[in-house]
Amino acid sequence: MSETITNESFQDLIDDLTVDGPVVGEKKFDIDNFFQLKDPEGQTTEFSHIDILRRADETFWMPLETDRHTITNITDYEIFINKSENG
Repeated sequence: MSETITNESFQDLIDDLTVDGPVVGEKKFDIDNFFQLKDPEGQTTEFSHIDILRRADETFWMPLETDRHTITNITDYEIFINKSENG
């Protein structure tokens, strides 16, 4: 099971995340054909938007729920892009 951090607000989550090292990058992506995020156990979830935080210790974190009260360490996850019928 992946490591998670939970707090009342997204800003508090970021504060908790930086306890073990500063956040050194953030990437946001939107795609019409959806991203697939595959966890280490092989379960796949689809997202149309992903927001990934990179911490200085080379771990990557992402809110997997829409309420953004929990972020998950997705360092060991795989990200795929669904291809459209047109290519």
